Amino acid sequence: MREQEIEDVVIIGYKAQKRSSLTAAVSTISDKKLKDANTSDVSSLLQGKAAGAQIMLGGGSPGSSATVKIRGTSTINGPSQALWVVDGVIMTGTPNLDPNQIESINILKDATSTALYGSRGANGIVQVFTKSGSSGKGMLSVSINNSFNTFNNGRFKLMDGTQLYDYSTSLKNVPEIPKELRTPGYNWLKNGTQTGMVQNYSIDFRGGSQNSKTYISGNYYDESGTVKGYDFNRLSFRINHEQTVKPWLILKPKISLSYTTGKDKQESLYEMYLNMPWDNPRDANGNLINPNTYTGNWYGRDYSNYLYDLQWNYGKSNQLDLIGNLDAEIKLTDYLKFVTTNNITYKNYDDTYYTDPRSIAGESNKGGLTESYVKDVSKFFNQMLRFDKDFGVHNVNALAAYEYNDRVYKISRAGVYGVVPGTEIFDDGATTGQKPSGTKYDRAYNALLFNAEYVFDKKYFVQGSLRSESSSAFGTSQRKGLFYSYSLGWNVHKEKFFHVKPINELKLRASRGLVGNTPSPNYGWQDLYALTRRYDSQIGATWSQLGNPGLTWESIYQNNIGTDIKAFNNRLTLNIDYFNNKTKDLLLLVTLPSLTGVDRQYLNVGDVKNKGWEFNFNYAIIKSENVNWDLGFNISTYKNSVLSTRNNSTQILANNHVAIAGYDVTSFYMRKWMGVNPDNGAGQWEIINLDGSKGLTSNYNQATLQIVGASTPDYYGSVTTNFSVKNFYFNANIYFSQGGQIYNSYRELFDSDGAYPYYNQMILKNDWNRWEKPGDIATHPVAVFNNSSLTNRPSSRYLEDASYVKVRSVRLGYNFPTSLSEKINITSASIYIMGENLFTITRFSGVDPEVGPADGQTAYSGSAGAIYPIPRRFSLGLNFSF
Repeated sequence: MREQEIEDVVIIGYKAQKRSSLTAAVSTISDKKLKDANTSDVSSLLQGKAAGAQIMLGGGSPGSSATVKIRGTSTINGPSQALWVVDGVIMTGTPNLDPNQIESINILKDATSTALYGSRGANGIVQVFTKSGSSGKGMLSVSINNSFNTFNNGRFKLMDGTQLYDYSTSLKNVPEIPKELRTPGYNWLKNGTQTGMVQNYSIDFRGGSQNSKTYISGNYYDESGTVKGYDFNRLSFRINHEQTVKPWLILKPKISLSYTTGKDKQESLYEMYLNMPWDNPRDANGNLINPNTYTGNWYGRDYSNYLYDLQWNYGKSNQLDLIGNLDAEIKLTDYLKFVTTNNITYKNYDDTYYTDPRSIAGESNKGGLTESYVKDVSKFFNQMLRFDKDFGVHNVNALAAYEYNDRVYKISRAGVYGVVPGTEIFDDGATTGQKPSGTKYDRAYNALLFNAEYVFDKKYFVQGSLRSESSSAFGTSQRKGLFYSYSLGWNVHKEKFFHVKPINELKLRASRGLVGNTPSPNYGWQDLYALTRRYDSQIGATWSQLGNPGLTWESIYQNNIGTDIKAFNNRLTLNIDYFNNKTKDLLLLVTLPSLTGVDRQYLNVGDVKNKGWEFNFNYAIIKSENVNWDLGFNISTYKNSVLSTRNNSTQILANNHVAIAGYDVTSFYMRKWMGVNPDNGAGQWEIINLDGSKGLTSNYNQATLQIVGASTPDYYGSVTTNFSVKNFYFNANIYFSQGGQIYNSYRELFDSDGAYPYYNQMILKNDWNRWEKPGDIATHPVAVFNNSSLTNRPSSRYLEDASYVKVRSVRLGYNFPTSLSEKINITSASIYIMGENLFTITRFSGVDPEVGPADGQTAYSGSAGAIYPIPRRFSLGLNFSF
C-alpha cells in the first residue's frame, strides 16, 4: 500500500501550493532568522538572509529604513525597489511594522512568483506574513531588550587643531597663521556624538480554542541617536483573529496600529565634519557664541555654530499608521474555496519646525514656525476562487481573482514669520505668513488574475499565470496591460532510474514571464501646467510638461532556470538559480528644446539587459541530541548593460551617472584622473582626441568626460553559522560585497588640496602621500592656499573601491532548562547578549561603503556624502513565556 503523506503547503504570492511542486525562485526567511538584529525596521533585518536580495541600510539614525533591491538593476530612472506585500495586501513603500510580529518572509524573485503582481512585480516582492493564533492553551511571551549604540565613523578621520595647523602652514601662498592655534582645539565630532540607548519591549499572546485563534502583540521601541539631539519612539499594537463561524466559513479580521514620534534637536553632523577645531562654540565665560556678532576670531568660512541655534530651535513629528483587514474564507466544496481580502491602510503624518527669532537662522525673518501635514490612504480588495483537487496521480491547482487597489496622497505645508519666542501655534503674534504649498495625487489599479498548475505523479509540473491590468497612470489607449508567466518543473529524485543514494531530493525548474514597472509620475501621459506666474495681477498657467498619451509600462521579460537539492539525509540544502532579464520601453523624463515652450516629457526609450547567478548553501555539520552546528552561505552575482537609449545618444543622469549603450546602468561619467605630475605636483586628467589617441592635461576643463567605472558590485552575499551545545547557543552573520565603486563626494571638501582652507580636512590614509618637491611620486597633488586648479572637482580621483566584509551580528545565548523554569511557573526562558556591526574590513576612506544614499540622494546613487554612520550596537535580551 502506498504511503500517504501530508505535504507542506506554502503561500507564494497569491498562490497556495505544495512545496514539492514549487517552480518559483523564492527564498523563505523564518522568524528565527530575523532575531539577529535589534532594530525598529523590518527591511534592515533581511540583509544576508537571501541570495539575490541586496539590502542597503539607510544609515544609522533612529528609525531609518533600508532599501531592498532584488536581482540588481533592470531600469535606469524607473523605480528599482522591491514591492512589499503584508498578509496578501500590496503596501506603499516599506511598512511601519514591529519586526517581532512577523512569522516569516518570502523573497519572490522570478516571473513565476511575481507575474500576478503585474506592473508592480518587476523589482521582486518582499512578502510578509504576520503571526497568527493557535488552538488550545494560550501562551503569553515577553521579550525585553536593552541596547547601547556607539558612534562608528569608519576610516574617516578629521584633523585636530595641531594637525590642521601643520597642514595649513604647509600650503603654498598661505597667509600667516597664529602659532597659538597649534593646539588640539575643540573636537566638534566628539562633543556632538554620544552613546545612544535603545529600549525594546514586546508582549505577545497566542491562543484559542477549536473554533477560535487569536494573536495579540504590543511593542514599545525607544531609541536615542548616536548624534546628540534626536529621539525616536514607537508604540505598536496588532491583533490577528481567526474565527470559524461555520465549518465552511472562517473570518480573519486583522488590525495593526503604530504611533511614532520623533524629537529633533539634532546636532549637525555636516557641521561637525566641516567646522574648524580652532573655533570653540563657547566663549571664555561658557556662553554660546554667535559667530556673526562675535568680536573674537572665528576661522570657519561659513560662520556656523549650530549649538547656538539649538538653544531654542527644534523639530518634532508624529505619525499614525493603521492597517486594517477584514478577510474571510468560504469553503464551497472540498476542492473549491473563496478567499476575500479587504484592506484599508491609513497614514497620518505631521511635523513642526520652530525657528527662534534670537537664533542665527531666525535673524532674517524674525523667527518662524512651519508645519507639514500628510494624509496617505490606500484601499485594497481581492476576491479570489482557489481550486485544488487530486485525480489519482494528477493534481490541478488553480485560482481566479478580481483585484482593485487605489491610493490618495496629500501633503500641505504652511508657516508664519515674526513669531513670539516659544510659540507653537500660528495665531500667536506672527507678523507675516509663508506661501502655503502642497501636493495631491491619486492612482488606481484594477486587474483580473488567473493561475493554473498541473502536477503529474508528484514528478512533473507545469503552471501558467495571467494578469490583465488597468492603471490610471497611463492614457486611455495604453491603460491596459497583459502580464504572464509559465514554468516547468521536474522532481528527478522520484524517477525509478534515479539511484543516487546520498541525494534525497533533486528538482529542476525553469520559467519565463513578462512583468512591468510603473512610472513614478502619476500623470506622465498628460499635459501639466504650473500656476506659478502672474500677469497684470492675474494668475497665469505655465506649461510644465508635455503629455505623452502613448506612454506605457516598462516591460521586463524574465527568464530563470534553477535546481534545488537536498542530500545526506537532508543535512545539505543547495539552491542554484540563473536569470537573464531584458527591460524594454524604459521610462525616461527627457529634456526638450526650449523652443517648444515646454522643456520635458516622459517617453518610453531604451532597453536594459540584466543577468546573474545565485547560490544558496546550508549544511548541518553536526546534528545530535546535545550538539548542533550548521553553516550557511549565499552569494549573488549579476551584470547589467544598457542595450539602447533614445536615438542611441548619451543620457546624462543624476549623481555623475550616465546611460550609454553597451555600458553598465550605474556607470560613472566624469573626467579620468591620471595622477600627479612628478615634475611640478600638478594634477592630471586624460584627454581623448578625435582620432582616438590619448594624452594628459592639467587643465580640468580640457579633460574628456568618459565612463570611468560603475557602482554595481561583482558579487555580494553572507556567511552564517549556528552552534549549540545543550542549552547554550551561538549565532554569527558576516556580510560581504566585492567590486563596484563608490564616489566619495565629501573628499571634494575634506581632501581639497587647499581649495577649502577654512574647512577642516581629513587625515590622509597611510598609503597616501602629497607631492612636495620635483621627482616625488605622490597620490596627492601640491596643496595651495585657495587652490583654483580644480583638482577637487568631480573626477575618478574620488572613486574608491566599495568592497567590504562586515561582521553584521554575533549572538550568544542560554536557554534555561525546563526543570528550572517550571519551578517558577515559566514555560520557557532564555537570555542572550548580542553585538551588531562590530567591525568592517574595507579600503574605503569614508564613513561606510555600505551606505550610499546621503544628502537627499536616492538609494544606490553610488555617492557617499555626510552619511549618518551605522552604529556599533551591544544588546542584552531576555525572553520568557507563561
